[in-house]
Order: sequence, then C-alpha cells, then structure tokens
Amino acid sequence: MVMDASKAPWKSTEQTLNSLGKSAMQTLSWQLNKVGFEMGPDSFDFNKFAAVLGDLLGEGTEPLLDLVYKNLFKHIKVDVGIDPSLPALKINNILEKNDGVDASN
Repeated sequence: MVMDASKAPWKSTEQTLNSLGKSAMQTLSWQLNKVGFEMGPDSFDFNKFAAVLGDLLGEGTEPLLDLVYKNLFKHIKVDVGIDPSLPALKINNILEKNDGVDASN
C-alpha cells in the first residue's frame, strides 16, 4: 500500500512514540499539546516537532529522532541508500524526491 509521502513523517513519529510505551507516549503527547503542538496527520510539521522536542528533551532528543528516522526510512521507497543520521530538516527534501511511501509497515 502506498500512502501520501507528506503523511510519512507523522506515521513514523506516531509509531515511534507508541513504541516507547503508553506512559511515555502519554507524557510526551501531553507536553507537546501543552506547548500547542498538534500531532494530527493533516497538520503534522516534522521540523516543528523536532524543534519542540528539542526544547522539551534537550540532548535526549537525538536518540528519539533516530528512532523516528529509522521508522521513516522503512516507509520511503528509495533507490539509493540513505544515511539514518540525517538531520531532521533534510527529511522533507528526501520525501520530495520520492514518489511513494510504503504504508504497510
């Protein structure tokens, strides 16, 4: 199943937060909502998410974003290898270069 590439960052982020466990996910979701960040599929802004998360977690942001990247790369159909350590701001460039995203994972 191929999904809209613009939804891949949201789906990958949601999967990553879910993988942390219910308590951690609820805590992060509450903190994100408290600062006005919307986590819906139609309003999700990955760059803003990374910035807000950085404000909340400081140095603890990088390991969490690494998990998001790994989930994201599972969904993107690419012909060349992608370095999973790419900064968050490059995710949009990758998505713009790819036609489809595999939503089956």
